[in-house]
Amino acid sequence: MTNRKILLALKKIEVSYADGYVIEALIANYHLNLNLLRFICSVSETIMFKEEKKVKNLIIQLSSEIDSNQKLKTIISKKNLKIFKVWLSKSEVYFKTLKHKLPVNTKSLFLETQKITGILNISVNKIIATNK
Repeated sequence: MTNRKILLALKKIEVSYADGYVIEALIANYHLNLNLLRFICSVSETIMFKEEKKVKNLIIQLSSEIDSNQKLKTIISKKNLKIFKVWLSKSEVYFKTLKHKLPVNTKSLFLETQKITGILNISVNKIIATNK
């Protein structure tokens, strides 16, 4: 994951949102957040993740790893992971509702998703800066 890939994904999200495709922008932003979280997890040697692994399990493992790993503690805080957990549960409810009907809270969830992207982007930039 590089800054260039992140910026390209964010630009696609902005274009989708500006064109009025809010659900498409929300889904793209959701996937970007998951990829950023997986990149943050790749810093830890003890967290073994697979593509099909549940995201909640990743967050639980990352949360327990933060207590013991000083490097992870400087990258992302437990407070931010709690915010991420709440957002993830809201997103799961949203996508389950989307299967049956059009949800009402699309724009508010999209704005919250953008905040989460900002938090994760800061953490990824810390990782990239320390690797240079």
